[in-house]
Amino acid sequence: MTGYDRYGPRVAALRRYAEGGDVWAMERLAEALREVKDADGAEHWLRRAAELGSVSALGPLGELAEADGRVAEAIGWWEQAVAAGCAGADLQLGALYLERGELDAAESWLRTSAANGDPEAMANMGVIAHRRGDDEAAVRWYERAAERGNPTAMRSLGVHLARAGDVERAVGLLTEAVRLGRRDAMAVLGALYLDVGDTERGEHWLRRGAAAGDPDSMFHLAVALRGRPTTGTPNGDEATHWLRKAADLGHPQALRLLLEPGTLEP
Repeated sequence: MTGYDRYGPRVAALRRYAEGGDVWAMERLAEALREVKDADGAEHWLRRAAELGSVSALGPLGELAEADGRVAEAIGWWEQAVAAGCAGADLQLGALYLERGELDAAESWLRTSAANGDPEAMANMGVIAHRRGDDEAAVRWYERAAERGNPTAMRSLGVHLARAGDVERAVGLLTEAVRLGRRDAMAVLGALYLDVGDTERGEHWLRRGAAAGDPDSMFHLAVALRGRPTTGTPNGDEATHWLRKAADLGHPQALRLLLEPGTLEP
């Protein structure tokens, strides 16, 4: 491990104490290295701290492993965190199992917290119910989570209500989800307004979402622009611009549309 001086005197000082076996310094050093995007350095010191009995290092190790795509390893760290009594570790485990599609395992970790009123756990229980095809149970969980201010549940419930024809309530929930930070709710709002024929509001929300970096908004905006009557090429040029941006962000439908014959032709 070299080059810590480039991160400033605080990191250099923490390193000296960490190398002397100070667990607190190892944890603080790992935090500082994560702040400067040195994930490898942070993980090195968190592992050292965990080896010396640090409980608070377990969660961050799970986060780093998950961010690096090492989901099985992340689960191992979070299981240790649960065993050590770390608050919220069960929610992280449930979310990881849900990401892997292991619904029964996810539910086993989430149900107690959901029953106790944790909004994130309730939102994820809604996802589990939806994936099992039980939309009634999904809506019940989303309703409970949304009542407690969970923006993810608001978005999911908004989508369900829009499909059921309750546009007014769907718009209210989706707008609140946007206010609480769910930028992908803007794509849903935009598409919803377009579906009911309100092109102005639809494009407004899609442009907001696209400007905020949401690939779904970019894709739906591009599709809307491609379908708008025009006598020239500006709409097509802008549509291609947003399709390319969405594809660059990994949006599969945008990529497929770009590859269709004629999409990139003037």
